Amino acid sequence: MKNNKKSSGFLTALKIIMLVLTAVYPLVMVTLSGAGLVYNHESYGSELTAVGVLLIISGAAMVLGALLCLFRKTIPDIISVICSGGGLALCLAMLYKLADHADRAGWTNAYTLMPISDMYKSRIMPAIAPAAIAVIIALIQLFSYEASEERRLRRQKKLEKENAEAPKIIEQEDS
Repeated sequence: MKNNKKSSGFLTALKIIMLVLTAVYPLVMVTLSGAGLVYNHESYGSELTAVGVLLIISGAAMVLGALLCLFRKTIPDIISVICSGGGLALCLAMLYKLADHADRAGWTNAYTLMPISDMYKSRIMPAIAPAAIAVIIALIQLFSYEASEERRLRRQKKLEKENAEAPKIIEQEDS
């Protein structure tokens, strides 16, 4: 029982860290980077506008994945893994396209003359941490002893209900 409380405290702390990181990186950095590309679509063109829309979608997916892993339920945990992992994969693919475009176009910071692609990478790459933490939390909860016991009990109750004797429709009188 004491070990269960320690692991529960660890998961709670991990969830708090994940939520803070999710608020900063996928929600603010990724989504607002995408919103900036969409907002300035006249300057960037349709290709980067599409990248911006997909960055917003990936940020929203990672936020949804983080929120869903807060519940200790099987279906939300499965959806959390899909949203967090898929959102992160989409985010990194769009970051690659954005950085590649910025490097090919020769975009640099006017003050430091550093490539703009480095700025995008430094703002968006840390989104890996909260997405990975969300996946780890969801997987821990999915494969925990408590979750497997809960699923076993649900299957057992369903089986008992299916094998239960059917109620009699017509009562027979004894003669």
